[in-house]
Amino acid sequence: QSLPAVNCPATMAILLAGQSAASRTAFLARSLGLPTAALPIDGEYSVAERWIGALADAGFRGTIVLAVVVDSDARFYARIAAPAGVQIEVRVDTAEHRGAAGTVGDIWRERVPTMSPEDHCGGLLVIEASNAPNINLRKFLSSIDLTQGALIGSSTGAIPSGAMWIAASALECVPAIGFFDFKEQLIPATTAVGLAVAACVTTDESCRISDRESYLQAIALVRGSGGAARAVDAVIEPGATVRGNSVLCRGCVVERGALVVDSVILPGARVCADAVVARSIVPPGTHVPCGYLVVDQVFGELGSSEKSGTEGGAS
Repeated sequence: QSLPAVNCPATMAILLAGQSAASRTAFLARSLGLPTAALPIDGEYSVAERWIGALADAGFRGTIVLAVVVDSDARFYARIAAPAGVQIEVRVDTAEHRGAAGTVGDIWRERVPTMSPEDHCGGLLVIEASNAPNINLRKFLSSIDLTQGALIGSSTGAIPSGAMWIAASALECVPAIGFFDFKEQLIPATTAVGLAVAACVTTDESCRISDRESYLQAIALVRGSGGAARAVDAVIEPGATVRGNSVLCRGCVVERGALVVDSVILPGARVCADAVVARSIVPPGTHVPCGYLVVDQVFGELGSSEKSGTEGGAS
């Protein structure tokens, strides 16, 4: 039974859903052929889809802008279905070296002329879509104080959990040009003009997806909060075994005698008979050969159909 939604003051949310070639997620994204926010986070949904669904379930109504910095990334989000009361837009940021807060400030300035006074006063939500979407968004939204400058979601260990609310008055601190980030620049600028910045504990544990280990950690967190283990069309043949926090994505196959443990088998991939995949990621369209052992790695190259010997992708 779902909990009642809260009254969210913001009618605009920005999901930071892309990355530049220089970002910390670039290697993982290249290895898998997907931007981080488009990675499956369980058997049914991508990271971005889980965040969007969680926002709608918590009570957000309005426009969610998926901000990407590479034009080719936009196609991964075109198929996302908007929940009731929510509109989804994809925006490609063509300004170079703006930083996350700079991008958010640019989008806000574009939208202000079309906003009602009530929407403007509600500020906006920002989601770092490379974070695991396992937080209590109802608690976060109900903790927003319109007299403050910003509210930052965190874990019990004081690690940012991926959600932030920023007041319209704080967004005025973002310059129109130049690099501007959240932690080192926007937050100090907000407090410098006399606005309070508060924290809200929204989860016991959070992580940002940046490599194989953190991706598998994020999978485990979402599985622990009810994420599906497999897509409806994923195939586990008789005699195959899938254990732990593994996720089987659309169109993948685990053949007879194969063992998959705490791993992600991405869309269209195949784990052939008697192979073992442990704590690893198998990219889309890749085949793990019969009897092959894959441990602690991003396996192979995107779309490869054969591997032999001891070669393997780096983690």
